[in-house]
Amino acid sequence: MPDYQFLSQEEQDEIIVEYLKAQERDHFCHRINLERFDAMLQSLPEGEFKNHIVNLREETAKRLIEVNSIIGATKRQLPPQERLDAAKARLAAKLESQNKTA
Repeated sequence: MPDYQFLSQEEQDEIIVEYLKAQERDHFCHRINLERFDAMLQSLPEGEFKNHIVNLREETAKRLIEVNSIIGATKRQLPPQERLDAAKARLAAKLESQNKTA
């Protein structure tokens, strides 16, 4: 891993934590979309719209597999637990600070 001139270890840890959180958010959205599409397909009549939902469901299922793979690979890049906890705390404090000024 290169030594960064301007990017601190704390910032790197926060980036990984934020990235993993975004992937988890993506996973959650794909999972609920998949459930939604399955429910829709049970009652939709045959036709163009149903075919569209079938295609969306297939694309979403594929994307869910990709996101699972990304999450697994990213988890292997997480910092040690102490740094991970510190990064989460810093990010939570930043968010709280932003919410207070908004």
